[in-house]
Amino acid sequence: MKRKLSSPFANLTGILLTVIIFTAISCSKPAGIARIWAVDDGEKIKKEDITNPLASDINNRVWQNNSINIFGGRNEIVAFQLIIQADAIGAQNVNVTVSDLINGSSSIPGSATGPSDPFDYRGRNTELFTEHYLNMIKRSPPLWFFADSSAPSDYYTGWVPDCLIPFAAAQGKGGAPFQVEADKNQAVWVDILIPRNAEPGSYTGKVLITTENKVYKTIPLSLTVYNFTLSDTSHMKTMFGYYSGEIAARHNVARGTKEYYDLELKYHQLAHRHRFDLVMEVSNLNDMSDHFKKYFTGETYTNELGYDGPGTGTGNTTFSIGYGGDFPEEYGGSVEKMNRADWWKGSDAWETWFLNNAPDVERFKYLYPDEPDFKGPTNAKGTGSIDTIITQARWTHTNPGPGKNIQTFVTNKIRADLKGHVDFWSISAQEWVTELTSDKVAAEKALGRKFGIYNGFRPGMGAVVSDADAIEFRVMPWVVWKYNIDQYFYWSTTFWRKLDVFSNPLTYEDRINGDGTFLYPGQDAVFPDQDRNLAGPLSSVRAKNWRRGAQDYEYMQLAKQMGLEKELKTIVDNCIPTGVWEAKSQKDVSWSSRGYKFEEYRKQLAELLSSGVEMK
Repeated sequence: MKRKLSSPFANLTGILLTVIIFTAISCSKPAGIARIWAVDDGEKIKKEDITNPLASDINNRVWQNNSINIFGGRNEIVAFQLIIQADAIGAQNVNVTVSDLINGSSSIPGSATGPSDPFDYRGRNTELFTEHYLNMIKRSPPLWFFADSSAPSDYYTGWVPDCLIPFAAAQGKGGAPFQVEADKNQAVWVDILIPRNAEPGSYTGKVLITTENKVYKTIPLSLTVYNFTLSDTSHMKTMFGYYSGEIAARHNVARGTKEYYDLELKYHQLAHRHRFDLVMEVSNLNDMSDHFKKYFTGETYTNELGYDGPGTGTGNTTFSIGYGGDFPEEYGGSVEKMNRADWWKGSDAWETWFLNNAPDVERFKYLYPDEPDFKGPTNAKGTGSIDTIITQARWTHTNPGPGKNIQTFVTNKIRADLKGHVDFWSISAQEWVTELTSDKVAAEKALGRKFGIYNGFRPGMGAVVSDADAIEFRVMPWVVWKYNIDQYFYWSTTFWRKLDVFSNPLTYEDRINGDGTFLYPGQDAVFPDQDRNLAGPLSSVRAKNWRRGAQDYEYMQLAKQMGLEKELKTIVDNCIPTGVWEAKSQKDVSWSSRGYKFEEYRKQLAELLSSGVEMK
């Protein structure tokens, strides 16, 4: 039998068929993405940094074996960042979803569950945000933020992320789906709230990335839930300032209207969910009763008003009477018109209000002028500075009524001429490092005085600027714990003025990156092209790291309650070897700049709390 000969055309047909099939398969997978990886919440990965070594660093425990691994306790919000890197073409219509996380019969709802309004937190466990990048061309100067020898890394020049925009925003304004520029990164921030009733154990799910409505990649996600629950009450005392006029202007509402109070509520709720108290601008007790009482009773933070999560049903714990320089009417109005009789009358009225409505709130009188630094007959307003502070303090301390119990609060270093007049010293972070000693603080504390810190100054604590490590705000609560500081105070979260805060990171006449822009407006009537059409505030990476540090503080509080002070001190001292006055001789900061190192210490705390036994 003759063998059949193959036709050369048959071979060619086979080759062509193979090419066609291969091409069809290749075209079915959307192009545009070069790499996807993840990192913890303590990093800022620049948009142009497409070779960042953390993607393959064995210390980056969030990203191991091409899967995401996170951990936390009940009633805690844990986070990670998904870094999506585009190829030379760029990626269009990219979307991310997080599935439900399952542990047997227990589950944590994913990103598909929850209201469409990003400011309605009921039933919302998983939140997704795109990271918005700002071009850091000019570095923040040392001045109030860091010693020259401890300046933040030069890495934070270029396109650095800060503002976080909910997926609910419009496409092209940070909403999803979104695009990733060619040869650039686009990070997605993921928050996951672990419910109070979550069963301890390992929860598994997946992160799904799509492009052009087609599945590009599925990444396994594992969450370990430890057997402890964070308190709803935040034990660290805080006050973060804000300008109500700035909020009203950006959102195009008039102050004093229902629309404004509804908007302000959302700012307070976001702050509460991030474990810090906003300082309210209140001019009289009628406003306190009509609009602000609910913040201290906890009524603001309930399901009825769209709130759920950490702090449900608990109120703010700090109130500053007269912060911002404008005196409440009950204090005689302006500085120039103050007199002892009105001071006594106003003090008694405020103290009585708190005794009747919110007796557990820490309150004090913010004496004015702010940061007094001279004695003399007059200042620009015709009123002595240090002399005025002393006069106000004397009026308080000699008050025969209940107002005598209101603490006098002064923003200044310990001055000999102010000793005995100040009940609560609130001292700038720079002066904590350069002026204070443990002996000075101990001597005043022995007399019952309190000490707070405001803003930040490396190497004694974190810096508040945005061209610095992500963990800088996380450092603050650790320092507060280590040195038993009574309060942390940040001067303003909404110092927007007439700046395009979505394109220009510089505040203070184009001098400082991010100081005062801790939060961003969801609407922008001043710069309409930047309007995200979201009637509420947008968080920053700095605010998220504050929350992480504040939750770390609650870990420490639990360890103390369990009688584990010795083990706790070892962890804290390893994480923050030196801070405040002990950092004076430090050439560089003593703590790690890496988020993963802080996560190592948090994991030690988590295992300590879960076991309740002595560490080896």
